[in-house]
Amino acid sequence: MKDATPEASFDALFVISRISTEERSISALEIQVFVYLACLLGLYDKRPVSKWGYSFLSTPSARLFSVDILNAIDFLSEKGLIVSDGDSCQIAEAGKRELILWSELSRFSDRIPYLEGATGASTAMPIATVQEGVSLEPQLAHVAKLNVSRELLEDSGLVQVYAQFGALEKALGNPVPDYMVPAVVWLSFLLEQSAGAEG
Repeated sequence: MKDATPEASFDALFVISRISTEERSISALEIQVFVYLACLLGLYDKRPVSKWGYSFLSTPSARLFSVDILNAIDFLSEKGLIVSDGDSCQIAEAGKRELILWSELSRFSDRIPYLEGATGASTAMPIATVQEGVSLEPQLAHVAKLNVSRELLEDSGLVQVYAQFGALEKALGNPVPDYMVPAVVWLSFLLEQSAGAEG
C-alpha cells in the first residue's frame, strides 16, 4: 500500500462519516466528489489550492480522480476505521472515535468548515445532483471534453471559478455562517446554466 497523506485520510474519513449510514454506503467516486467540492469551497475564502495538501486529476476513464484519496481509503480500511469492499465504504465505530480525535488537531481544523459545507450540500440536494453539479465545474468540464489526462485546480484554469465565487461573495457576503450555502447556490447555478445551454 502506498502512503496515505494525513490530509487525504482525514478528508476521506470526514466525508465517509457524514455521508454513509448503516443503510447507505458511499462510493470512492462520491468521496472524491465531496472532497473536491470542499477544496473548491476553500477558494471562496481565497485559500490557495496548493494549501490543500494533495491533488486531483481528470483522466479519460475517470472524470475526477485522486490517488491520495484512494490510498487514504485503503489506509482507513486497513486500520479498521472504515468498512470497505474496495469501492463502497461505511464508517466503523473505531472511525467515529478516531475522527473526533483528529478533528481536535490544529493541522485539520481549518479544513472542517469546507468539508462540512460540501457534505452539507447533500442535505439540500440528492448526492447524484451534487455529483452532476461538480462535474460542471468549468475546469473539470473543459478537461473532460478534451478526453485527456490532466491535473486539475491549476490557477490558470480557475479564472472562471474565481469569477463565479466573486459574484457569489457579493450576493452572500463573507464570511458565511455555513459553507453549505455557497456550495448549494453555486452547484444550482452550474446546473441551471447547463440546462439553459442544452435548452
